[in-house]
Amino acid sequence: MSRLLFFLIICLDISAAEIRIDTIGWTTRDRQSAGPAVRYIVNDTLRGVHAIYKDGYGEIRYNFKPRNSTWRWQNGITINPYPRNLGSLDYNVINGRAIISCDFLSRNTRIVSYFIDSAPGAGRFKEIYVTTGAERPMVAAGRYGYPKFGAIRRDTLFYIGPFSSFRVGEIGPFPQHTLITAKNSSRLGFLWTNYNNHKLFFRETPDNGGTWYRTRPLSDSTPAPFRFSLFGAGGVYDSVHIHIVTDLYDGSNRGNVQLWYYCPAATPAWHFICTNTVSDTTRLGYHTAALARPSIGIDRRKINSDRNLLYVVWEQFDENNIDENTGLYRADIWASASSDNGRTWLPPIRLTTPDATSKRFPFLAEVVDDTLHIIYFADLIAGSWELGEGEKTSNPVIYLRVPAAIFSASGTEPVTSHRRSAHPGTLLANANTGKLQSLLRAGTGKIKIFDPAGRLHSGDPNLLPTGVYLLLSNDSTRHISPFIKIR
Repeated sequence: MSRLLFFLIICLDISAAEIRIDTIGWTTRDRQSAGPAVRYIVNDTLRGVHAIYKDGYGEIRYNFKPRNSTWRWQNGITINPYPRNLGSLDYNVINGRAIISCDFLSRNTRIVSYFIDSAPGAGRFKEIYVTTGAERPMVAAGRYGYPKFGAIRRDTLFYIGPFSSFRVGEIGPFPQHTLITAKNSSRLGFLWTNYNNHKLFFRETPDNGGTWYRTRPLSDSTPAPFRFSLFGAGGVYDSVHIHIVTDLYDGSNRGNVQLWYYCPAATPAWHFICTNTVSDTTRLGYHTAALARPSIGIDRRKINSDRNLLYVVWEQFDENNIDENTGLYRADIWASASSDNGRTWLPPIRLTTPDATSKRFPFLAEVVDDTLHIIYFADLIAGSWELGEGEKTSNPVIYLRVPAAIFSASGTEPVTSHRRSAHPGTLLANANTGKLQSLLRAGTGKIKIFDPAGRLHSGDPNLLPTGVYLLLSNDSTRHISPFIKIR
């Protein structure tokens, strides 16, 4: 029943640009990442979109959307017969097969492995063992398709390639690292935060791990006093140049966080994007910040251009939207864009609207082809039950497809909402109560309206106070359509 209760519909007609939102699965795991934004979605422009997420006890679920088609499975498929700790996702650019990294414990030994599909979107995965004595692996595959890994051994970050390994730097016990490869050159880079001092580092190789440049301590060059990062950073290569986005704070107040862009090839290297401040950090919950976990995408059709089109997506907490169950702030998904290689950034756009869910752990697919492909998780109770915050719920896994045109259409003013198209089985956000009557007229059979607690409301729906409601349509066959959340 809880899965039905939070299907939503929107009826906004503010903009011609449409944001499509699909429910691609469900999960009880409301803490998908302990560190930075993790690559849970990739956009293969030739074949389609791959997505992964955690569920249950050590369960990895996968879904695929072929080009010009719908998602292949209603709730994804489980790829692993035995429990595994999910790492990240990438794909082989040569043959289009998905690659998913993980680790597990066997006879007191940590083993790093990966699953690879038999064909693009086939869903027939084979597990391949990589190495022992390491954990928390992130995977990336470059222009030749070979998987490479970044994993932790005894609090140290290591590169693990097909033919060699390399000690990258000190990191600590938790996965605060990101591994990025170029799809059209031999560049590969690591971004990580040292768990002990929250300083941010970057190191890369120009030749697929053959030689390595010296580590760049990015925290030593950031604009003071914002020198530290709680969750690391995200990055993307155009060809030989990396573009980095990170959340920075002063080392003590996670309620005051700034978003910055960095490119080592640019002068100056750092450019400010935005900031967010909340007054009560206790309402943020564990392992969060006022804004956090940014990821970055690029329109690679302008390779090495001085006018690269860059896009950034992150989670941002709203102190005006508090969960009554846990007393914690809820989050929404925000975005910004740059049309001049990161030198200037448009004012942030809120891609989702505040409601009774907390939108967490977004990731923007690195390839933007006129469309931003984003995955996130709509938590029905803010906070993480795994950390003792609230009860366990089954939460929708959301695919957000955003046309890049909304950024050019917004000009210099922030855009707060756009038209969103409704589709069967989709999760959409926030409609005005004034639209409710037209929805009722369009419905078939008997109509009932409930609030999120399940209380039935009677009478004229247009007289209901502003808020969140659920509409149940029951036709002559007694088929129950998805509940619709109306505001």
